[in-house]
Amino acid sequence: MNKNILIVLGGAVLAAVLVAVLVQVTLGGKKPVSKAPENAVEVLVAAKDLKKGLKLKGEDMAWRKWSDDALFKGAIIRKDDQKTSAALKGRLDRSFSEGEALVRKAIFKSKGNYVAAKLKEGERAISIKLKAEDMVAGFLSPGSYVDVILTYKHRVSLDRNETSNVKDMIALNIANLATETILDNVRVLAIDQKAEKKSDDKVKVGKTVTLAVSIRDAEALALASEMGSLTLALRGVGDDAVNKDANALTDARLISVDDEIHDKYLEIKKESGVNLNSVKIYNGAQVEIIPVR
Repeated sequence: MNKNILIVLGGAVLAAVLVAVLVQVTLGGKKPVSKAPENAVEVLVAAKDLKKGLKLKGEDMAWRKWSDDALFKGAIIRKDDQKTSAALKGRLDRSFSEGEALVRKAIFKSKGNYVAAKLKEGERAISIKLKAEDMVAGFLSPGSYVDVILTYKHRVSLDRNETSNVKDMIALNIANLATETILDNVRVLAIDQKAEKKSDDKVKVGKTVTLAVSIRDAEALALASEMGSLTLALRGVGDDAVNKDANALTDARLISVDDEIHDKYLEIKKESGVNLNSVKIYNGAQVEIIPVR
């Protein structure tokens, strides 16, 4: 190839490279970092996208430089070395985008929707009507933890041809009533319309208790209210132990006299040789024992 042509091509390639570099520097270079104006203040903003109902934590918020000229009413301005967690507390009444300035009016107020603000994610508030003796005589208060006990009538239908042993088993276990703990460690949200307990409050007996439960437990409470009567058992402070005995208690199991009578009856039958559950048929020297149902 001609030497002159090679020189021309090399010069063209070099020129193209220089143009590309100049364009990149001009259009894609780093923009100069703008300095915060001298009259800037620090305003509380969302450190990330925040959902409605979120209980604010320090890491959810951040301080950001904000021009004094662009301040708006309700902006939360930092005081000295104030931490974000000390500047704003509570649950959000609306969602915020990352970098959006936070305001105090977006926090659930103590009045109005206070109960909704106390609910955790996935919880539901449900109210049940109770009598004084079913709610610890008024010693319950918002923030207490209780077990929910259901007492209901129960009947077992048996076939008329059922064996006497089965009938005895049923009779010794349940006569008419049964009771069992259907919910453990449930948080009390409110008593009647009162969702906060003050230090000077006197003991009062309410008529309605609002509990914080899961969706499924809310369904269970609604059904249990129709099945029988509900009683609340107050838990001690810090007691979150699960009830280990899951067996229902019945009126027959509550007392032991029926068991004692039955055991004594079987003992007498054994000692006397009498078996009332069978019939002996004598045919000469032969004896046939036929069980009777």
